[in-house]
Amino acid sequence: MAEMLDCLVSYCSEDTNAEGLPRRYLAYHVVAGPGPTPGAGVASITPLAAYDENVICETCERVLAVKAGGPAAAMEEALLYMNAYHEGDRLRRVQSEVHSSPTRTDGEGG
Repeated sequence: MAEMLDCLVSYCSEDTNAEGLPRRYLAYHVVAGPGPTPGAGVASITPLAAYDENVICETCERVLAVKAGGPAAAMEEALLYMNAYHEGDRLRRVQSEVHSSPTRTDGEGG
């Protein structure tokens, strides 16, 4: 049986403003599931929140696919992408556990 995986990932600056909020905070939801062919996987990165002088990181809103390894490999690819994108920002990263849910296929047209 195929599975869907998801986790929350946030990045925040260690310095804070007068109210104690981090000067920069970004939160993302990452979801991965089966791909179009057996063994493939697809993951999506969705920005949830941003506290910054800048806007939400639209570059991180994307879909990534892998040909082998299924949802777990797609999830790993998405997390690697996000870490590489934010590595020069000097932000602290926090990630929830990856949750797994079984899926069912209803066929074409649902």
